[in-house]
Amino acid sequence: MSAPAAAAVLVGRSPTPALLSSLTLAADRLALIASDDTLSVARRVAEAAARVGPPRSVRVLSAGPDPHDFRAVTRCLEDWHHTSGGGAWSLDYTGGTKVMSVAAALLHAHLHPGRAARWRYYLDATADALRPADGTHPALPLSCAGVDLAVLAGLHGARWLADRDPEPIRLFVQGGAQALTARRPDLSPAVRRGVVAEGRVLSHLRRHLRRQSEAEVLGPRQVADPLHPAASVADFDAVVRYRHRVLCVEAKTRPGDVVARAGWTVAKARRVFGTAAQVLFVHTGPADPALRKAITGYNPALSARLVHVWSLDDLLNRLASFDDLRKAFFPGTGRPAAAPAPGARPAPRPPAPHLPPPEHHPGPGDGPLLVTPLGGSRVGALTALHAHRPSRALILPSRQSLRDNVRTAAARALRSAEHPGAGPADPARLKEEGYRDRVRLPAEPVDGSDAEAVADLAREWITSQTAGPEGVPPAIVDVTTGTKAMSLGLALAAQETGACAVYQLPGTREVVCAAHGRIPLKGRAAVDWPLALTGYTPIGGPLAEHLCPPARGQVDAPLLDAARTALVRAAGGPVGVWADASLTDPRGCLSAQERPSLVLTFDDRAVGLAAPAWHRRRPHGGGRHPVTRGAWAQSVFAATTHLQLRCDVAGKVIALTRPGGDAGRARELVDWITGAGTAEADPEPRLSFGEPLRPLVVDAAPGALPALLHTDASRL
Repeated sequence: MSAPAAAAVLVGRSPTPALLSSLTLAADRLALIASDDTLSVARRVAEAAARVGPPRSVRVLSAGPDPHDFRAVTRCLEDWHHTSGGGAWSLDYTGGTKVMSVAAALLHAHLHPGRAARWRYYLDATADALRPADGTHPALPLSCAGVDLAVLAGLHGARWLADRDPEPIRLFVQGGAQALTARRPDLSPAVRRGVVAEGRVLSHLRRHLRRQSEAEVLGPRQVADPLHPAASVADFDAVVRYRHRVLCVEAKTRPGDVVARAGWTVAKARRVFGTAAQVLFVHTGPADPALRKAITGYNPALSARLVHVWSLDDLLNRLASFDDLRKAFFPGTGRPAAAPAPGARPAPRPPAPHLPPPEHHPGPGDGPLLVTPLGGSRVGALTALHAHRPSRALILPSRQSLRDNVRTAAARALRSAEHPGAGPADPARLKEEGYRDRVRLPAEPVDGSDAEAVADLAREWITSQTAGPEGVPPAIVDVTTGTKAMSLGLALAAQETGACAVYQLPGTREVVCAAHGRIPLKGRAAVDWPLALTGYTPIGGPLAEHLCPPARGQVDAPLLDAARTALVRAAGGPVGVWADASLTDPRGCLSAQERPSLVLTFDDRAVGLAAPAWHRRRPHGGGRHPVTRGAWAQSVFAATTHLQLRCDVAGKVIALTRPGGDAGRARELVDWITGAGTAEADPEPRLSFGEPLRPLVVDAAPGALPALLHTDASRL
């Protein structure tokens, strides 16, 4: 059966997947579904899809202001379905929130019984293909027709200040060092060395890519600042594209500059081109194998897959063809999606009848069954135990999940939810009281990309958990954490078992149920913070007493201590105080600005405090150096990502800087990196949870702290 003539694509904050899906599905009628907050992103996708894709009808639709409203998403798609004639349509549920993905996929399955799985897609970034839910059908290789670097930058709201290479680079590329010297004798030796290094890299890349139809190379480009249109917010020495993937190139005459610049370069590359961007540093002089290790030591998120470091001689000698370059930086890109091997995956079983959910949402006293994934952060699974108080729970880890001590921590969270006044229990007591036996993990992790396999496992477990003559107790699947495919698999299992599919809303302390709407939560979860806050240690005294001497120059300890004291004093409940363990290590502390120095825990919430110094030592730099505004902003974003990986939506970073200096511009750069936008700036920022990748940047001095730092975070 041919593909439907209509398609719906969900759009979140990352626009590139939505554009690639739109081009790949190539439907005559395309609907881009966003929330009010991401409508501007969806409009950019629509404009690009109309410009570079086949002629067709493209509509941008909003599911409303709340991206966690199951019913609003369903209504939006139902309305489009009926106004479009009620025919078949494909769905890509990669973008948007998990609630949007689950609601859209469940409606799609309902409207297309027996056929939905082959027309429901998720973008597999590893294979560069749209993967259908029906594993017996081949994936669709991504179409990149018409996509170039200007399109990719425009999708992210970025544009170049100028479309031509700067004159010195043009002179060198066209005529070599002699032409450069003849036309520009005024260049200083340092600038000349930089131009020559950039020009040699650019000439080499263009020589080997100029005949490749799916490749593109640009010379130095500056990105226009949205707040100051005549100024630059970021720049790159060269930019390479192969299909939709991008390599941002920086040429350095001093290898030591690479380590300190890596984080900011990655941040601006991903802000302009999305998560498919990588960074290549090319430095003059001999190869230095220690640089790669130093970058990862500086910030573990800057992996070898994301940041490449080559000497100029290696680049010129080892990359002698397009295939050499593709294998080095774009392995596996653009290969045709292989058809499933015969028997590799059984055909989907016929859909089972849907069971209605219970008349009322199961409360803590109903002893429901619970199935919840284990995501990259373990906090979401632990808070699910508190939210639902299950009689038995199944926690599903993927291959990427950290499983150590999860069962014990989950049992402890469940015991605390049922006995909030009781003291902590050790593993022996948890087993003796039966809490450990009420929490299960499967023997093997699940495939986090296989919604059908997750659905099968959840369905089998729920139906196997009989409760005597009364049959199966009410069941809940919590889709807050884990991959979107796992969330969808759980929601599909919920339909066939009559379970409630729910999502936790940390900002309002509610759960939203697909069947019953919003339900307030009672009490606060007990999170096993040592399990979540790896790399942190509890402290009782001032942070200044915890620091080794070199660390005192990396972070503003007096400001951090003042903020910590104010937040602890304002709290109406117990507060845990955790310090970055590297602050005691004379070597490890040289990257302390990339992490929150302090994390304050309030039951099931975590506030990270970061105050990167404006003058600090570099790992390979000797004395103290002034910090650029971009480097300071990158340190804040790195600290934000660090906490988000550990606490997910339960965490929030407050970045502190003293009034004056470059604080205003640094705040603008933080907003630019995170995509916050100028319209969303709050003159008096308030502490809230639910958007962990948007830090709060505040001016503060130890004797003049803003109202934000006097918030009772234990009541939020």
